[in-house]
Amino acid sequence: MSRTIVVYCIRTMTLLLLWAVIMTTVASVTGWMVDLTPVLTFAGAFFGGELTLLAFKRIFAKDDKEAEQNGLHQDY
Repeated sequence: MSRTIVVYCIRTMTLLLLWAVIMTTVASVTGWMVDLTPVLTFAGAFFGGELTLLAFKRIFAKDDKEAEQNGLHQDY
């Protein structure tokens, strides 16, 4: 599940960055004024935060062997 979320976050951030580059290029060529800072900041904070939380979850997760030794393993 976490692998799917990581792939989704990276894909979405890549597509958003590509969209921002295209919009900025079109704006430069046509003379428009475009400020994509709020969109890029929100997306970076949201998806970057999600990836950070998944990394912490992975780092601080206990192995099944440790859980069994501590008597925390539950059978369903």
